[in-house]
Amino acid sequence: MYKVADPEIKYTVAAQVGENTNGVMVVGDYTITRQIGHGSFGTVYEVRSTSTGVRFAMKEYNKTGLRRRQQSNLMRSSRGRGTMLRGRGARGGMFDARRAMLQDQQQGEASDPFYLIKRELAVSKKLKHPNLVRVHEVLNDDEQDVLYLVIELCENGPVQKVDPSSSSTTQLSPEQAHKYFVESLLGLEYLHKNNIIHRDIKPDNLLLTSDNTLKIADFGESTMVARHEDKVTGSTGSPAFMAPELCQGIAEVSGEAADIWSLGVCLYSFVYGTLPFKGHSTIEVLDSISEDLLSRMLDRSPVSRIRIHDIREHPWVTQDDTFALPSKEENCKHIVDPVTQEDVNNTVKHIYDIMPVIMAVAKLRRYRRRIREKREKEQRENRQRERELQQMQVDTEQPVHI
Repeated sequence: MYKVADPEIKYTVAAQVGENTNGVMVVGDYTITRQIGHGSFGTVYEVRSTSTGVRFAMKEYNKTGLRRRQQSNLMRSSRGRGTMLRGRGARGGMFDARRAMLQDQQQGEASDPFYLIKRELAVSKKLKHPNLVRVHEVLNDDEQDVLYLVIELCENGPVQKVDPSSSSTTQLSPEQAHKYFVESLLGLEYLHKNNIIHRDIKPDNLLLTSDNTLKIADFGESTMVARHEDKVTGSTGSPAFMAPELCQGIAEVSGEAADIWSLGVCLYSFVYGTLPFKGHSTIEVLDSISEDLLSRMLDRSPVSRIRIHDIREHPWVTQDDTFALPSKEENCKHIVDPVTQEDVNNTVKHIYDIMPVIMAVAKLRRYRRRIREKREKEQRENRQRERELQQMQVDTEQPVHI
């Protein structure tokens, strides 16, 4: 049950994007078979490797959206540290801070094609757990200004699809709710043991494989802390699943407590088929054996909110001691070294140590330029032929004078 392949991520610096003979889009080694979703930064596809036949999911990241997110995060993190007040030019303040951030961002992208998602890659590269989605490959397409993240395919999709207009969804059976909650809990426990805060736990990011194993996905908002007790800054994630302390604008909060709140909202959704908060802050009447657990997970105080080690022992989770969870030691046995800033910086460093990569990029650019020039030449020739035909038609229609 707990055997997980070592996470090896492949990096393709200059992905070739085009169509096969059937007119189907191909990205690198992957043929797109169908669209399976749409995220905040682009479309999610099901793809098949042309070399191995293995199916994956491919997330499309529009770099423009990623740049805006990074700039927003940098501006937020700079507040309170005086960065925006130390203008270096005549205009000073926010203008200089934003200009410096844009310059840093441009330099980062120039030296690393995966710069905009390198933190997500650094996290994914280290994690090894059966309830976490694994990253297989990341591809860069400079021409379309897009990044593609190829990940483990979870064929059965999200555990629930919540209707944003009504905050309702399909209610799970008690057995399903218990199974998927426990698997979410084990994955989250592993993340926290590795000092990683997910920050966007919600049903859309809890995916099911073909055998209905739940896997936590999407580490785009994740952050790393040095110690368990360290706080995190900034509010991220989906408002309906966001802990109240994040909504109150508190500068620093417990990331682990915030993740637990989000998982509590997921549990409520599993059990009742709806979200607990719909424009107000009062929890609806809770019943069944899960009432106590939900109340403690959705405690508005992050200090008194229940912790994972206590959730493990709750009667609803253990089914009154009839269900045995794997021990914390077994669940978290694949502890990784802390993800350091050096890991983030060196996520794809090795690809620049080989000359063939540089040559391949140059060759691809020359190839694309030749294709473009050929297409433009054909278009010019076609326009010229059309003008000549039009002129011939005009000449033949002219009356003959004797």
